[in-house]
Amino acid sequence: MVDSAWSNERWLRPMLTEVLGQEPVASVAADGRPLWEAVVGAGLLTDEQLLRIAAERQRVPVADLREGAAHAKALLPERWARRYRVLPIGAANGVLQVATADPLNLDCERAIAFATGRSVRFALASPATLARALDAVYREEQPAEARMEVQHLTGDVESAPPAGDAGDADADADPSNVTRIVDDLLGDGIAARVSDIHIEPEESGIVVRHRVDGMLRPVRTLPRALGASLVSRFKIICGLDIADRLRPQDGRARIAVNGVAVDLRVSTLPASHGEKVAVRVLDARAAVQSLDGMGFLPDEQSRIERLLDAREGLILVTGPTGSGKTTTLYAALRRLQQGGVNIVTVEDPIEYRLPGIVQVQVNEKAGLTFASALRSIMRQDPDVLLIGEIRDRETAEIAIQASLTGHLVFSTLHTNDAASAVTRLVDIGVAPYKIATAVKGVLAQRLVRRLCSCRAGSERRELLMVAEPSPSRCAECGGLGYRGRLPIVEVLLSTPELEHAVASGDTAERLLAIGRATGMRSLWESGLSHVAAGHTSTAELLRVAAPPSRARVDGGGPAAYLPQEPAPPSQMPSPESVPIQVQTVDVFVIRPRDEGWRVLLMQRGDEGRCPRSWEAVHGRIEQGERPEEAAVREVFEESALSVARLYNITVNPFYIHALGIVNAAVVFAAFVDEPATVTLGAEHVAHEWLSPAEAEDRFVWPRSRSALRDIIALLGSGNAGPVEDVLRVELPIRRVGAR
Repeated sequence: MVDSAWSNERWLRPMLTEVLGQEPVASVAADGRPLWEAVVGAGLLTDEQLLRIAAERQRVPVADLREGAAHAKALLPERWARRYRVLPIGAANGVLQVATADPLNLDCERAIAFATGRSVRFALASPATLARALDAVYREEQPAEARMEVQHLTGDVESAPPAGDAGDADADADPSNVTRIVDDLLGDGIAARVSDIHIEPEESGIVVRHRVDGMLRPVRTLPRALGASLVSRFKIICGLDIADRLRPQDGRARIAVNGVAVDLRVSTLPASHGEKVAVRVLDARAAVQSLDGMGFLPDEQSRIERLLDAREGLILVTGPTGSGKTTTLYAALRRLQQGGVNIVTVEDPIEYRLPGIVQVQVNEKAGLTFASALRSIMRQDPDVLLIGEIRDRETAEIAIQASLTGHLVFSTLHTNDAASAVTRLVDIGVAPYKIATAVKGVLAQRLVRRLCSCRAGSERRELLMVAEPSPSRCAECGGLGYRGRLPIVEVLLSTPELEHAVASGDTAERLLAIGRATGMRSLWESGLSHVAAGHTSTAELLRVAAPPSRARVDGGGPAAYLPQEPAPPSQMPSPESVPIQVQTVDVFVIRPRDEGWRVLLMQRGDEGRCPRSWEAVHGRIEQGERPEEAAVREVFEESALSVARLYNITVNPFYIHALGIVNAAVVFAAFVDEPATVTLGAEHVAHEWLSPAEAEDRFVWPRSRSALRDIIALLGSGNAGPVEDVLRVELPIRRVGAR
């Protein structure tokens, strides 16, 4: 039996009385069941008929519940959906569309708008169908994410009010319920894999923003009246002074989310509209990883492993704030910890607690600085030292002295690349000859977002695109196209030539050229390798790293689009040269019919490059694949046609300014047999078989029209004549599997 709360009889009964008459409605209502269920059960109307009539009378659309399953979890937590018995089915332009069996429930509309920060539009669904859809969508989420249970483990925290549902908007606006609101903010943020939660007072209200995978986005807006109470609650959790609202404060707290301990680092900052709160979420489950699980490319990890095999010396990790330096260092310590060594760290602040490792928190007010702590630690018989950051000459000198007396020392610097770390130490005041002897390697790092599984395949086919992945309804990434991050790195290893250059005071450009000669890839090249492997997108790489045309030119000139083994400096191209890469194929598919040729043209969709343009088959040459193999495969993948005859016609070069390379597309003519039934892939929305003249008119690119004319000139008689043996390509033996 469906709960009576599914139907509001104040509007349903008058409507049914008007349609069916008073006596039938009174009769079925007498059995005590919800009116909707009673009418359908008595056979007066079918569920579909009643739904259609109610939607017309209430002037709301009928909900398509199939649209809700893929992304409902990302739009609305379960506790809100079940309390008001609604299911999200779409979101666009700040409007959330939800399915409901009670379209006149204004309390529901206000509460959902409050919870999501969006305007709400109703669509009608029958109670029974909606109940089944809710169970299907939220069944798997209930044990973990939907019912986030937050317990405060540290801090002077007052008792929370009795357990209850936080879904009532009017109740949430009451400052007495701020405890539950804060718990909701923390629980929802941790469920969304945030690294930071920002609570920012603005003129229109309190805006809550989540930083996920390095990107900040708004998720909720709260009433301005809650501002002071929210800030006070966070201060109480961290043991801060709630009466001091004029100075910034910093504190820590530990909470348990579903029984798992999570550390919080909370910072408050007075601003024009009130105090802002920034919460750094330190979840050791996600942050303390092994080197194998971080996403380094095999050759990069091999170079890092060589660094960790050192028995002594200084290893530096460089990059801006938020580039994953601490995560990489902790992963390195975990690997070294397996060797039975004494590891001591000096950090400010301590990000994550590592069992089996002595961690020292810097306290400058008490006189415990990096330098003073290091002096004491050297008497504790350490094998491995981690210095959170080298900030001054004194710390740098002690770190280098420790590395020269048999210790393996790790630390971080804020520099743009690996070679600049050496010049940074010189600027601090360290003698170059000491740096040359002590430094065993430098790792420069950035983080790029990893493509979600819903976009990885299509992004690999669209490797040359520089646009963001288009929004989807994937429940894993919430329609962002990305989930998680991976590092791009350049690893500079110490060699005799590098040591001599450092001791001689050579420039960073010279050091970088030496590193490239020994196999070091730049950050840009590392990122391109991940793009080529389908791990991330070109747009994401451009967001994080500068391509060679905008980066500082080292001795090796611009990087190639697909990374190759670096050439010796004497053989590297000059800065004025532009790399040429053969990466793509253009295939003109032809039906040689008696009444004349027909050329296949396909129209692209609204997403990706050149939206709505008409084109021949265009695709990428995969690694280890010959161009003719790529041509046959791409024809099959994009049209489901099998190639009967294949001819190599020409090569079309074109410049990709976003990447600073010239791409060469190998042009083929592919003849197919009848019936030539086309089944389009996901990239195209329409196709036509056109005469050559009609095809020329449709093409956007002049090079496509020119290539088609060449095909007609060479093969118009049915074959290539005297040059048949040169242009005819033997079809690859390897067959393309069914789609």
